[in-house]
Amino acid sequence: MTALLRFDGERACEADIEAHTPEMREQRRHLRRQLAVSPGDRVLDVGCGPGYLISELVDPVGPDGEVCGIDISASMLDLARKRCATAGARVSLTAGRCEEIPFPEGTFDAAVSSQVYEYVADIERALAELYRVLRPGGRAVVLDTDWDSLVWHSADRSRMRRILELWEDHVADPRLPRRLGPLLQEAGFIEESLTTLTFLNRRCHRDTYSYWQVGFIEAFLADHPGADPHETTAWSRELRELDAAGRYFFSLGRYAFTVVKPDE
Repeated sequence: MTALLRFDGERACEADIEAHTPEMREQRRHLRRQLAVSPGDRVLDVGCGPGYLISELVDPVGPDGEVCGIDISASMLDLARKRCATAGARVSLTAGRCEEIPFPEGTFDAAVSSQVYEYVADIERALAELYRVLRPGGRAVVLDTDWDSLVWHSADRSRMRRILELWEDHVADPRLPRRLGPLLQEAGFIEESLTTLTFLNRRCHRDTYSYWQVGFIEAFLADHPGADPHETTAWSRELRELDAAGRYFFSLGRYAFTVVKPDE
């Protein structure tokens, strides 16, 4: 496996733009519905990225609540601080890893993590930390992708398969949702629901999720020792040609687990 994808510098800026796409806006709406925060709640966003979800949770928690975010990327935290600058003391942003959450036990009423745990090798430790920082009765929503759910049209299916197999190296577990339910239960959580999101694109332009995924994949494979740069170029060129011909198709499944920490 090559190094995991890191969202720093240019990648952070691209992720910030991608967050404006309809697919990502709907994902955040779904996470907010599942999280169901109340006024006065203290909420943690594990791997907060550029801070869009945090900024959208400030009003629901009200003047007496707080939304905290941690991320390993300094670039992401800088973007989040700019986005949440007007929220004042109701938002706090801290550098931190999900395997070592820098807060005391039972700090939060609710927590959310979106597209984070699939990057984590020690998933058991990360979920134990999530459990630890929630109060008894607290709720968490964990969303990740099963990359086998990806359907991407190409006339060259062998090339598409090779590209996507290499892309799997960008995460620690490209099929985490299949075992995430039992892992959450082993950590002590009770599952309330499992819901799905499908990203569906029949065009490829800046307002679609898959447009930005093409760029992320190109950037990742540029440093992958197993990738052929000529093949990567041909792959992305074909996708642009399919879009121009009205034959583009992309679909991806994500899975959101809503769990609670039992009351003592």
